[in-house]
Amino acid sequence: MRLPSSVGIARPVVASRMLSTAVPPTQKSRFGYKLGGAVALSVGAACVGWTVLSADAPPSNDRKIDWTSPESLLTELKRGVAESSATQTAQFMVLAVSRSTTIAKAVILCMLDYRRVLNARYSSREDEEEALRLCHLRSAQRILVALQTNGGVYIKLGQHLSSVILLPREWTATMRPLQDQNAPTPIPELEAMFQAETGMTFDEAFSEFDPVPLGVASLAQVHRARDRKTGQMLAIKMLHPDVERFSEVDMQMVTVLVRWVKRVFPEFSFEWLADEMNRNLPLELDFRHEAGNSARAQRDFAQYKKTSVAFPKVPWVHKRVMAMEFIEGQRPDNLAYLAKHNIDRNHVSQELSKIFAQMLYLHGFFHADPHGGNVMIRPRQPDSRSPYNFEIVLLDHGLYFEIDEELRVNYAKFWLSLLMPSTPKVQAMRRKYAKLVGNIGDDLYPILESAITGRSGLEGSDPENPNGVKGRRRASSLLDSQKESSALTSDEVEHIRKTVMEKEGLFVSVLDLLRNVPRAMLMVLKINDLTRALDANLHTTHGPIRPFIITARYCALAAHNYDKRELSERWSKHGFSLRLVGDYLGSWWTYIYFYRGLMFLEGLSDLKASVRITLAYWRALFVHRFNREAAHRAAAGIDAQEESNRLEEQERVRAVASLEGESADLVAA
Repeated sequence: MRLPSSVGIARPVVASRMLSTAVPPTQKSRFGYKLGGAVALSVGAACVGWTVLSADAPPSNDRKIDWTSPESLLTELKRGVAESSATQTAQFMVLAVSRSTTIAKAVILCMLDYRRVLNARYSSREDEEEALRLCHLRSAQRILVALQTNGGVYIKLGQHLSSVILLPREWTATMRPLQDQNAPTPIPELEAMFQAETGMTFDEAFSEFDPVPLGVASLAQVHRARDRKTGQMLAIKMLHPDVERFSEVDMQMVTVLVRWVKRVFPEFSFEWLADEMNRNLPLELDFRHEAGNSARAQRDFAQYKKTSVAFPKVPWVHKRVMAMEFIEGQRPDNLAYLAKHNIDRNHVSQELSKIFAQMLYLHGFFHADPHGGNVMIRPRQPDSRSPYNFEIVLLDHGLYFEIDEELRVNYAKFWLSLLMPSTPKVQAMRRKYAKLVGNIGDDLYPILESAITGRSGLEGSDPENPNGVKGRRRASSLLDSQKESSALTSDEVEHIRKTVMEKEGLFVSVLDLLRNVPRAMLMVLKINDLTRALDANLHTTHGPIRPFIITARYCALAAHNYDKRELSERWSKHGFSLRLVGDYLGSWWTYIYFYRGLMFLEGLSDLKASVRITLAYWRALFVHRFNREAAHRAAAGIDAQEESNRLEEQERVRAVASLEGESADLVAA
């Protein structure tokens, strides 16, 4: 299950034993209100605000506070503001109160809204589900506005929400613009910061400078400029001054917040969120660190004769300003751009899976924030090593993670066990590696399995409940799970989301998993989620089996390379033995089966993908009376994407309209 976080998310899709358990309405309403409040609090990440930080501890026990009352929380926030105002500068106090009030209002209105909707009576289940759906939409819109208003770290929280398939679609779709559509910092403020870093004004450094940003991210924005000395066109990345100014404050705010969430909702613990933010955010705010990550990643990929990955060159860098070569391209999910350049979206998805599999399983050093705004597609360049007619440009190298060889090899072997037919021996192997990579016992095993695969549990994952969604027989392996369906079904997705939002035990189990797994595994779970989200946004036709096959092949290669070294050391120390030969043959056969043998399934998957695209083309050609342009759009997935975007925009407008003048109505309710 994936949870919102500034630096890490995890997503166990569904613990199988939870899937068929009914939840009494009163329990569901009670938990739904608590869960809605906890999600809103954690996403907001500022309810207590800067002005409460001077205390940095829960309020004293001599005051009686109703911690489950939103009205009481707001009163406590105001009290904290008043008590700390004497110790803060006037300017900081005003800014802090503004930031705190913005997020506190959004959070409290969300809690009131969830309480009203979940405690209401409905004439039918359909009416109840529609009311809850609209509540999700309104709440997501409130939080979106609050995150955009505060910017910086809060934008990062929203970015992660945009790819969390487990959350209701109303939340993920609403947060998607935060990936690359954020408010820019005014040019005068940027230039002042630029001059402080480089000792030059824009006019002194550049012969051309475009004041319209190429992109605005959560921590920085990028402008096109021409270097006055070299004449080279550059992309100048500059840190938002307010992000640096409030970074320490915001980190402390999140730290205090998770303590408050735990006090209000004791079963919900988010300490891991604050730990990861405090560890990684300072590194992301230093562009010299980012340039070093980029250089190391380039060295890792230099060994390959063929690779579609490309990295922007970095002529110079300071702590808050970095110059990169200017590269023209578009997001990978811009299907119109892909169609214009005759780029196969299936190949784009496959190359993305390959790049991140190489990073994770072979290099042990991987880009940990590959959402759509940090990846660019461009046509193949003359000096490119790409095997296709495009290149994948990786941007924003501020957040990388290193994973030691033992953990990544054990993780690779866990993946391989999930691709093997389920037998008692294989099931025991799966649990063995789950313990090694995630410190997870049998009770939380189903959640870890689904978090890694993005699917419901396999055969044997939960002996107490052998059936899957809607009583269907569980698949024996990940490959077997693809025989009946090429994609995550809508029934499965909706069942997953409803289970998460309604079933308290599952959500608490997920939090237990997040507390138990090593920090490195949190980042691995995050990379799985984000790459799967990229594949989904591309509307691929090869089905989810294709990324699984790519993963399996690189897992097999990583495991075999490790086993060869380990067996060689055993030979040197202990000499020849039959067991040594048996272990070598076992490792060799696994490598041959997965790395070489799955090439046939790759070809079959690609053939099916081509057939689906061809059928879509001819179907549209007949429907639109032999309009070739319409047929090309349908085959490229453009029409389906535009229709989806249109419906999302309608929902957004509806949500915004429903929020007007809501405060008094909600409080009265």
